[in-house]
Amino acid sequence: MKTDYLDVVQFHASPSQRALEEYGALDALLELREAGKVRFIGMSGTLPHLMEHIAMGVFDVFQIPYSAVEREHEAITSAARAGAGTVIRGGAAKGAPTEGKQAGLQWERWRQAHLEDLLDGMSPMEFILRFTFTNPDLDTTIVGTVNPAHLQTNLDILQQGPLPPDLYEEAKRRLAAAGSAPRAG
Repeated sequence: MKTDYLDVVQFHASPSQRALEEYGALDALLELREAGKVRFIGMSGTLPHLMEHIAMGVFDVFQIPYSAVEREHEAITSAARAGAGTVIRGGAAKGAPTEGKQAGLQWERWRQAHLEDLLDGMSPMEFILRFTFTNPDLDTTIVGTVNPAHLQTNLDILQQGPLPPDLYEEAKRRLAAAGSAPRAG
């Protein structure tokens, strides 16, 4: 790889603290960080173990699923308060109100929240992406595409900035009533 160190090495599949300690994986990464071979240790975390991971105090960054219609992992607030970086995955596509086999719960929550009158000329994707971007505890979000036109559209959307505070709060209120609200870990 022609590098002296890796910037971030992260665990996936959100293993329990017990599993991390039992098999020595966490100790190995801590030793690599101490030796300067790894700069930051991360966790691609989900409930039910996410809050446990944050409380451990050893992870520098968390990759967490989150979108307007999937706010169950709003523990990004706890991760940010603990001083960890937050990388959001699924902040656009997992919140996209589209029909089809992938839509399911997300589309149902979108419909139940009655967000259409809040769009004010925005497309649903613009609203979802800006909602995710508005979360004050987000450090960055992963928005993938292989289509250059989609990439440009996403960049144009993000240049619009976060949602206005009153619109963001109203959307959160409606989404909570529709079943898309944070839950305790």
